[in-house]
Amino acid sequence: MLTLDLAQSAMMRSLELGPDELPDGLFAGTRSRVLMGMKVHANTISHARLVALEDTFPRTRALLGHERFNEHSRRFTGLPGVTARTLAEIGASFPGFLDQVGETCTAVDLAHFEWEWLEAYHAAEASPLRLSALAGIGEAAMLEVEIAGHPAARIVHPDRAVNHLLGDEVPGLTEAEAILIARPDAEVFVSPASLTMARMFTEVELPTSIGNLFAGLTEPGCKDRLLPDDFMPALIALIEAGALQQIDRRSNNRWDR
Repeated sequence: MLTLDLAQSAMMRSLELGPDELPDGLFAGTRSRVLMGMKVHANTISHARLVALEDTFPRTRALLGHERFNEHSRRFTGLPGVTARTLAEIGASFPGFLDQVGETCTAVDLAHFEWEWLEAYHAAEASPLRLSALAGIGEAAMLEVEIAGHPAARIVHPDRAVNHLLGDEVPGLTEAEAILIARPDAEVFVSPASLTMARMFTEVELPTSIGNLFAGLTEPGCKDRLLPDDFMPALIALIEAGALQQIDRRSNNRWDR
């Protein structure tokens, strides 16, 4: 008798590659009855995948229209490897698929934004760095504070039309140079971001001190050097958006005061 994991793997393999992959004895009953049941199961899963894509990309669906979106979804879910993904992960490469089939930059970037939003929603929990953690400490101590990007934060640079599509929902987004997605607590927030904020955020993918971050971004000869006066406003904006977290080297954990 197959273990539960092996039985599930055999079922998924047969659903992806065809009934010839279904091992004998996996289910009771004649093979014709088993295949009939598997067909019903496959149709149910296929429908669930289409619904999952609709739920993941509602704005992209509205932009493309139901028929066009559904046509893309059916083609996408039939690609090798896609059927092996969970419903929560099935949309990961959908923006790239839209690009491959010749959809507009607006549609591709809108789908990418929606996927990044979902990634932020499901990202690991972490306490965000608060401005209160820096209040009352001297400049020297502040420069020694180690920070990193929050796991539920990301910055995207979509086609300008995406900003306009989302502008009615988020004040200031229409003219923003980039879009910040963050989930410091329970709710995902979308806010406008500057190129300075985006540049700074890329530099905190790995932990670094505020002092080293300042030196690296403002030193003479640095490519795309920031002016010193631009550093603190961008840092404060990222902190207020919940896009950063503090690192405690003593325990090797990220923490918030």
